[in-house]
Amino acid sequence: MPDDKDYYQILGIKRSASPKEIKEAYLYWVNILHPDRMQNMPERIRMQAEEDLKKVNEAYGVLSDSRKRAQYDKKTGVSGDVEVSSYRGTRVKGKPKVEIYPKTMFFDNALPYVKKKGVFYIRNVGGEYSKIRISPPEQEWIKVIQKKSIYPDNELPMQVSIEAIGRDWGKTISSKIRVRLDESEASVTIKLRIPKRH
Repeated sequence: MPDDKDYYQILGIKRSASPKEIKEAYLYWVNILHPDRMQNMPERIRMQAEEDLKKVNEAYGVLSDSRKRAQYDKKTGVSGDVEVSSYRGTRVKGKPKVEIYPKTMFFDNALPYVKKKGVFYIRNVGGEYSKIRISPPEQEWIKVIQKKSIYPDNELPMQVSIEAIGRDWGKTISSKIRVRLDESEASVTIKLRIPKRH
């Protein structure tokens, strides 16, 4: 999450965003951070998502109310011509910057040969890019099973669904999936733990 004092950065929108763009950005973040999506994540990630969702709700509560937004803009000295990264894609100047959420996925208490499924999200928080590349997982126990753009008119943000399957009792395995937007690179770490057999 960006600066927790800047409501525009929290939602990832331009300071001149329309009410429709504000609502769309809010719904995008609620979709990503919703507790139902975090059920298989470690407690630390669930707690972070909960904190981030509180910031998103607070930002939306102010920016969706025209009177509160005007007071906030006046208080913070915001002018409408300042532009920050767009949550929907690549409409800002400068180099692209890829962001992945969550940065770590952990499947705990898995069973041998039982598939675990999860999703992560990719977005661009920088300038325009020419090509996106999602590298194949480093190890064969992970598969990318679906890549789906969240909005029909933009490639990013994108939801990536994965499937993980372990084989051995008492093992914790780890691998990464790397994502590149031109020269910008980020990765998601996937861990899977199969407890010892009782």
